[in-house]
Amino acid sequence: MPQQQDATDLLDHDHNEVMRMFQQYKAAHTDNERRPLASRICHELLVHMQVEEEIFYPAFKRAVNDQEVLQDSQKEHDEAREMIAKIQATPTDAKLMLDLEDAILHHVNDEREKMFPKARKAQGMNLMQLGEEIQVRKEALNAVQHA
Repeated sequence: MPQQQDATDLLDHDHNEVMRMFQQYKAAHTDNERRPLASRICHELLVHMQVEEEIFYPAFKRAVNDQEVLQDSQKEHDEAREMIAKIQATPTDAKLMLDLEDAILHHVNDEREKMFPKARKAQGMNLMQLGEEIQVRKEALNAVQHA
C-alpha cells in the first residue's frame, strides 16, 4: 500500500491521474487505443466519485456543513455519471470524452478552490484517517472490478 496521504491529497492524486489519462486518450490514434483508456477513465472516475460520496462528503458535511458546495459537487457527479454512461456505450466518441474532461476539470477546480481549503481548516475533519478510509475503500472497489 502506498504511503498514507491525507484525504485531500489522495483525492487530488486521483484528479491528476485522470487528467493524465485524458491526455493519453487525446493522443491515441486508433479506436483500439481509445477503448481501454475510455474504460479505465470511466472506472477511475466512478470509483473516485463513490469514495467521495461515501466517505469524504459526509465528513465534510459534519465538519463544515457548507450545503452549497456539497450540492454543487453532487450535481457535478450526477452530470459526470450521465456522460460516463454515454461513453461506456460509445467509448471512441472523442467529443463525449472532451465534454467529460471539461466537466471533470471544472469539478476538480471547484474542489481544489472551495472544498479542500475548507476541509483543511475544519476542526472536525481528521484528513489522515479519512485518507486511510478512502484508500481501503478504493482498494475494495477495485478488487471487485478485477475479480
